Amino acid sequence: TNKMATRRVGQKVIDWAKLAASLPVEVRSDFLAFRGKYEATLARVNSYPEKPEPVDWQHYKKAISKSGFVDGFQKQYENLSIPYPKDTTSSKLAAYQKDVETQVQEVIDQSKTKVVELRNELTKIKAQKPYEDMTIDEYLADKPEIREQAEKDMKNHVWYIAKE
Repeated sequence: TNKMATRRVGQKVIDWAKLAASLPVEVRSDFLAFRGKYEATLARVNSYPEKPEPVDWQHYKKAISKSGFVDGFQKQYENLSIPYPKDTTSSKLAAYQKDVETQVQEVIDQSKTKVVELRNELTKIKAQKPYEDMTIDEYLADKPEIREQAEKDMKNHVWYIAKE
């Protein structure tokens, strides 16, 4: 019996559209080139039969007169075992993907929180009197840190405008 590993190439389905959507525009051409090479290689691999054609040992025994020569090759061929390489990266990639997805979710959550904060701040700003109708005291009423800095500057006679 043939102990060769079964073909496993192409058993995993790649969602090319999802993968392309997650990439920056700058690398899309490289990505498309890679996809083309992958698909060409996959088509080439899939063009070969699943199992090799059986060897006609009787033909070789008739054609080669040296006694035991073909029998030795036949025995070696039938005992040939080519193991499929062990998958050592999928679990690492899955763990890495899970880690990245966690980080991405944290950024998304932080961004949503920041959006809410900024919308609340914008609502407050829109609810204020227009600056041109506001007095300095009205402006500084809810900004104690600016009021303190202004009072400190006036006390120390710091009256300058920073040059840009």
